[in-house]
Amino acid sequence: MEQIYTAIQAAATQDAAGFRDAISDALAVKIQDALDLKKIEIAANMFNPQEEVSAEEIGTNEDV
Repeated sequence: MEQIYTAIQAAATQDAAGFRDAISDALAVKIQDALDLKKIEIAANMFNPQEEVSAEEIGTNEDV
């Protein structure tokens, strides 16, 4: 959140490079947070057994 505050200050002082850098930093933090959450989700589901899907659920007459 500090990056957004810095971006606002840079915009107020018409510091284009500072604004660009602050926004880039803020986006990098958001992306890293999203990746960390995805890693946790994948790790949690990695060792869970897959559910078997029956032929009725798929909509075919053949056994799966």
